[in-house]
Amino acid sequence: MSRTNFTGPTQSLSADALPLEPVVLEAGARTFRLEQGMALVGSSSRCDLTLDDRTVSGRHASFELLPGAVRVRDLGSKNGVRFLGAQVESVVVPIGASVTLGKTLVQLRRPSDGAAADATEDWHGLVARSFAMRQLVWRLERTAKSDVAVVLRGPTGAGKEAAARALHAASPRAAGPFVVFDCAGARGDLLESELFGHVKGAFTGAVQAKAGVLEVAHGGTVLLDNVDQMPMELQPKLLRFLEEHTLRRIGDTKTKQVDVRVVSTTQQGLERAVEQRQLREDLFYRLAAVVLDVPALNQRREDIAPLARRFAGEQVTLSASTVAALEAHPWPGNARELRHAVERNLTLGSWEAPAAGPAVSAGTDLKAARERVSGAFEADALKALLEKHRWNVAAVAREAKMARSHLYTLIQKHGLKRK
Repeated sequence: MSRTNFTGPTQSLSADALPLEPVVLEAGARTFRLEQGMALVGSSSRCDLTLDDRTVSGRHASFELLPGAVRVRDLGSKNGVRFLGAQVESVVVPIGASVTLGKTLVQLRRPSDGAAADATEDWHGLVARSFAMRQLVWRLERTAKSDVAVVLRGPTGAGKEAAARALHAASPRAAGPFVVFDCAGARGDLLESELFGHVKGAFTGAVQAKAGVLEVAHGGTVLLDNVDQMPMELQPKLLRFLEEHTLRRIGDTKTKQVDVRVVSTTQQGLERAVEQRQLREDLFYRLAAVVLDVPALNQRREDIAPLARRFAGEQVTLSASTVAALEAHPWPGNARELRHAVERNLTLGSWEAPAAGPAVSAGTDLKAARERVSGAFEADALKALLEKHRWNVAAVAREAKMARSHLYTLIQKHGLKRK
């Protein structure tokens, strides 16, 4: 096994570029359909989208089409470009959001009425409103039809397990079990037993026979989470299973035929694990027939709002200011961090914002951005609790586990009034 210049003949569908989606730039009754390249917006009649606004410069800004977004650049205008309340020189704006040129709001939307986006917004549990996630869904749909081994690659909390579950649900194995095995979290001395099973009396403590996760997943899918962290001594046995589709429980003399599809996850590329001698090269080829990238949450900002609504539940209605504040954060912990943030704010607890600043503008004040997110979500959660208990402050205080005096302070702070 070579440590240098390692390349593998795996099929990486993540490199397949889908066509750019057209975007409609809408300012009141005036619209322009951006299908490729760049459009100019300003008060000049020579612009692609002409705005009737004295605060808008002749050539105010350019709008460049990107996958699932538009890059907006200020062309030296007098009154600037604003996004999420911050003045920016250049910013990538997700489809569905808006920017302000002078005093005119320019909305970015898809040409359809949203039906096409909604059709894939929830694909077997995957939120896929953004272009990046719909690209992933497009690849998952095609991969699901076969039994080929798949590696899902992406940062912590991005939703690799959710993608694996969706892949299983869309496959002919959907009626079978879906079993997760954490290669990094299992106990070393029992790792082989947990994966392959054992017979009674195979070792000290084996008081009864037990099937391993591969056997339990027969007819379905097994997810090898953090597969690059599997101990080297166990990898030859896994390789043999992948080649022969048979396993032998610890202490048993008989082999069993097992039919499973293997999906693996990793934060880093498995090629790197091979180069560092953490993963056998022959096992790599068996596991990584297809490699799919699960994008980080900051690459799929259109998914933040539907994810937050899912995490918050039907009782809480997120205001536009809350959604805008949530979308302004980079979320280094991805969807998992967003879920935890929503859960904390639903209990009216303290807000713990990401360590990094908002992605809107380098000059945006971090403290102000944190307070904007916290306050907006706090107001939505408090409003939902008050309506749930028909403005019975005592009942709300009991559920939120806070003093009524503090609750009155919050009601006054957010200007909430009973309808």
